[in-house]
Amino acid sequence: MRVISIANFKGGTGKTVTACNVAAELAELGRRVLLIDADPQHNASDFFGADYDWPCTLTDVLEGTAEEYWPDNVSATGREGLDILPADMGLLRLDLAAIANGSSEALRRLTDFLDAVREDDAYDAVIFDCPPSFTAASVAALVNSDEVILPTRVDAFSRAGVEELIGQIRSLGRSTKAAFRILITMADRTNLCRQGAGALRESGLWVFDTEIRDCVKVGESTYARQPLSEYAPRSTAAADYKALTAEIVREATC
Repeated sequence: MRVISIANFKGGTGKTVTACNVAAELAELGRRVLLIDADPQHNASDFFGADYDWPCTLTDVLEGTAEEYWPDNVSATGREGLDILPADMGLLRLDLAAIANGSSEALRRLTDFLDAVREDDAYDAVIFDCPPSFTAASVAALVNSDEVILPTRVDAFSRAGVEELIGQIRSLGRSTKAAFRILITMADRTNLCRQGAGALRESGLWVFDTEIRDCVKVGESTYARQPLSEYAPRSTAAADYKALTAEIVREATC
């Protein structure tokens, strides 16, 4: 089982879109996938079940109030092979508790949850959609990850920002086991984008060959709450996410 976090401290880089579409594409390829929403804004949860009354959320798992039998805590998305552990605003309580008590209970509980999932060989991949900051939930996710994918819009500060983020994540200690991959998102044909992408690739950072092209269908698909493979299968972004997922599988990351 491969544990992958999608993370960046910058907003608007396509983290949630990437998490949802890669999870859906992996499921279409026959992989068993658990998507865990670690963002209190719960956009990934809304994407796969906006009107659903979730029986359990990540908050319950991290607070220790979830069911002891882990399968009772995940929910189906209606798509074969893809389950979700959703988020809610209760994740903010964990941050306040961590600040007040310096508690690492949330980390231990998530590690125990993932160990139970791994022991049962229930999923091929677990994908975390992380918020744009260090929180109790995102730290627990990153520390437990085998790989961190960093969606990045190309601009003049991309390389410095990505290197700083990687350094901050590595400072968590145990998370140094994670491999870091850069995913260029919202790519266009401008010289700035071409030059910035080239600089990232020449920097020694590990960058996916696939770039996600800027496409209006991405925003439309979030309103429709459908992966691009369903909403606009002939769009450039759908083709890019399919290629990205093939690259992930080909390189044996899950």
